[in-house]
Amino acid sequence: MISQANSLTQEKLLEFHEGRMTDAYLYFGSHVQEGETTFTVWVPGVEQVAVICTAPQSNLEEKIPMTLHPLDSSIWHVSVPRMMMDYRYEYEIETAQKEKIRKVDPFARASEKRPQNKSIVQGKSQYDWPQAVLVQKETSNRQHFESAMAIYELHIGTWKRAKDGQFLTYRELAEEVIPYVKKQGFTHIELMPITEHPLDESWGYQTTGYFAPTSRYGTADDLKYFVQRCSENGIGLFLDWVPGHFCVDAHALALFNGTPLYEEARPERRMNPDWGTLNFDVRKGEVISFLLSSGHYWLGEFKFDGFRMDALVNLLFVPNDPARPHNDDGVAFLRTLTASLRQHHPQAILIAEDAWHFPKVTEEIEEGGIGFHYKWNFGWMNDVQVYMKTPPSQRSRIHGNINFSIFYHYEERYISTFSHDEFVHGQGSLLNKLPGTYEEKFHQLRLLLGFWVAHPGKKLLFMGQEFGHFDEWKFQPELDWHLYDFKAHRQMALFTKDLLRVYRNEKALFELDDKQEGFLWLDADNSEQSVVSFIRRGRSPEDECIVICNFSDRPYPHFQVGVPSNGAYLQVFSTDDALYGGNSTLQKSSFLAADYAFNNQNQSIEVNLPAFTMSIWKKN
Repeated sequence: MISQANSLTQEKLLEFHEGRMTDAYLYFGSHVQEGETTFTVWVPGVEQVAVICTAPQSNLEEKIPMTLHPLDSSIWHVSVPRMMMDYRYEYEIETAQKEKIRKVDPFARASEKRPQNKSIVQGKSQYDWPQAVLVQKETSNRQHFESAMAIYELHIGTWKRAKDGQFLTYRELAEEVIPYVKKQGFTHIELMPITEHPLDESWGYQTTGYFAPTSRYGTADDLKYFVQRCSENGIGLFLDWVPGHFCVDAHALALFNGTPLYEEARPERRMNPDWGTLNFDVRKGEVISFLLSSGHYWLGEFKFDGFRMDALVNLLFVPNDPARPHNDDGVAFLRTLTASLRQHHPQAILIAEDAWHFPKVTEEIEEGGIGFHYKWNFGWMNDVQVYMKTPPSQRSRIHGNINFSIFYHYEERYISTFSHDEFVHGQGSLLNKLPGTYEEKFHQLRLLLGFWVAHPGKKLLFMGQEFGHFDEWKFQPELDWHLYDFKAHRQMALFTKDLLRVYRNEKALFELDDKQEGFLWLDADNSEQSVVSFIRRGRSPEDECIVICNFSDRPYPHFQVGVPSNGAYLQVFSTDDALYGGNSTLQKSSFLAADYAFNNQNQSIEVNLPAFTMSIWKKN
């Protein structure tokens, strides 16, 4: 990365102020090159700015005055004729009210490890990306709409710790988590935010460094090594990125020049009471350029495969207004953002978190959409969890929770998620949400994950749920890996591994995810027995799968289900298999379809349907 700090021409300045700059990190921040170090910062309406520098292994501060850019009275700059790699620094700003405040660099590419928070001068990255990785990054996401996608949501700090209790570094994590994720059958990892943040318990969502990978886990080059190793192992990598709101801590963006600068100018829209964060002012060109540049930086510099963007409700809807009118300013910004990222990084996948009922989030901008590729299906997640937490004897009353999602599924392109949000603040883990005995909980967890995989939409699962984590996520030192000492949890991990193998191998389960012809109800309304059955289809007729889910605690030994054609049908997967702690052995014998019309099909088969079971059948 070569600094362009001395090349802020009138044209580039206009780009910055109008919200069209996508590479502001080349012009702002600190840069070392050709025997000098430059510092450039946007701070309008102040009396004076200086950079306060501290040499490595020293506590002596050096104050270096900055001067206004000759073409722009809002930008301060200084060139120091020294190579100042690894110096710690912050800006001292004298506000219009003559108050002196200190701020870290909004464009810093490295920061001190918390609880310290100064910015760190970085030299040019020497990381040498293998050519094979660069090629793979350009091609891996082609045809992703028609490909399997099973995402493992990962919080680095609490997945696993080193033996001494310290965080794993990005490099150490690469050697631990990538083989695990690959073995379990996930196709992608989604990293919860690793942009720099002061408080561990914020999980990374209260960001202070929009260009700095958190120093908790190592350096930028360490992170690049992790990205490289994911790529070499065929694992896609998404970054959870927060473009809508930021941390209130005084050393960062809040009141950067003594007044609201990055945050919303309108007081009623400024603060998020629930999160304790500030909303960006996305009407301001300089803020738009800042956020655009951050997005481009992570995709370009670190080669992530895409973003999951957090908290879009406060961009799509007016913050703090209970009527929830559409936020025209936020919508315009998101369209600018997605259009820019898709133009310059066409291989990147853009995922929206919760967008409530806002329409056309995953449609093209030209068609009135917001331009994302996918959105999280919070409606499906909430409905299904309410249903599964209900005692089996009462599920027939709320049967609509299981079948309702198909009514709206094809309005957007969805990811069916069981994310971290569902396993905190007393909500319990997936396993612990479920009623019944210890054994029944495992039966139902297998059923729930089986339905999750069989339902249309890409998949996301929060770490630990794959082996039946018993406790909710409490931001403890690491997941309860000791549960692998117990047979039921080992069987659960084996089940998830085999379930995801079936998911990846059966094209009907992913190829037509966003096409109505990929799904057909056989029986959506069997509330009396708490059973749903449906057909999943791929592009080839031979890929067709019949899925039967029994959410009841009652077995049905002679269950009739319609099939689309004559022939023999074989059960290819069952959540009740004894391998996983169930009570059955996989039925290898074929069931010949009878000319008995059922479920609006001309033929049908009669099968044994155990309690709490999802099974998949295919024509033999």
